[in-house]
Amino acid sequence: MNWNPRAVTALLAVLAAVVGAGGCASPVRGTGVSAEIDVRSLDTGKFATTPAKISARLDDVGYARLEAARMADAVLSPHEVDARYSAGASALMHTDVASVTRYLAEPTVPVLLNHGFVLGFSTGSAEDVLPLTTAAAGSRQREGLTVTVLRLRDAEAAKAAAAELDAVDFALNPENVAVSLPKYPQARAHWRPSVPTLGSTTPHGIYVISVLADSRSADINRLVEATQKYLDAEVAELDKFTPTPVGQFNTLRQDPDGLLARVIHDQGVVAGPDGQGEVVLTLRGYLNYVLDQSGRLPVLRRAGVDRVAVAPSAFGFRTGDDAAAARFVAESAELGNPVDRRAVDPPSDVHGAVCVQDYVAPKDAQFRCFVAYRRYAALVLGARLWETQQRAAAQYAVLANAQR
Repeated sequence: MNWNPRAVTALLAVLAAVVGAGGCASPVRGTGVSAEIDVRSLDTGKFATTPAKISARLDDVGYARLEAARMADAVLSPHEVDARYSAGASALMHTDVASVTRYLAEPTVPVLLNHGFVLGFSTGSAEDVLPLTTAAAGSRQREGLTVTVLRLRDAEAAKAAAAELDAVDFALNPENVAVSLPKYPQARAHWRPSVPTLGSTTPHGIYVISVLADSRSADINRLVEATQKYLDAEVAELDKFTPTPVGQFNTLRQDPDGLLARVIHDQGVVAGPDGQGEVVLTLRGYLNYVLDQSGRLPVLRRAGVDRVAVAPSAFGFRTGDDAAAARFVAESAELGNPVDRRAVDPPSDVHGAVCVQDYVAPKDAQFRCFVAYRRYAALVLGARLWETQQRAAAQYAVLANAQR
């Protein structure tokens, strides 16, 4: 499974990888399945083989990150709006104003602070290469969209912030020219006619939707059309989303479906959300982090994946049923360019496990092993084959022991 390495920095200790007491696995009790193995016999090395322990409480930042992960489900990858935008990039949760400056100009920080910034989420995708996070040299190389959705304290604050965010960015270059979005009269937008990008800020309820549209040519009609097409879809999604009131973030649960605990944590303990990992995402939320969106989304959908847990160097997937999980493993291992990978030995005695070496992946994720147990599948990443095999075997044991 591929993902955007920039967004997933901590995840691999490369995706703000998130990250403990391991122990021996117990035998799987209950109704067995055909040819089911005793997971105590697997070579799991030093790794924990039972579901991870998770704290009952988080700090305020942790709870805000859970709400940002919820909000990711309401922020569309541009690929879902226009299938041409097949390469994803730059997904990031925002629970502090400083992180927003990776997508908006730094002088916008006072605007957000003055209007009660709560949190936000950014995503983006383009035709074939990563879209820009800010308008700069090289913008003629692709068409794509980079989107940031910000939640403010109320609708009045969002309306004022949208206008001021545009004004601040507009003032940064004397060549900027105002542009209107006919379908969104409250929106503010501008561009430089010599640069084929259009920046816009659109208030919608308590949200501000910031869109940077990239084009291959300086065609303002094309840029406006792409922006409005995205807004049409995104506004509808935000209307369906129920935000958690600020004073009630502490009612959120880090692992409401028990999926995160089923993903291997080397020392058997789930850390608090770190801004990218140690959270559970919906399929839509997870798609924002995937690089090859056009290749992987069909596989995810065929498997009926509805939840994805992100842990340090591992992902867990809840699929539609047992057969879907097995199919997901087989299909996921075949994704990507065949010249960039080779099959390697899976862990011994783990039925259906598949491992590959990905030559173009970051060093910490060159080896990838997929395993499935009943309706759950998992991807384990590592730098050394033998260690990744052990972790994959341990991951299988965790899934099996979670059924007790």
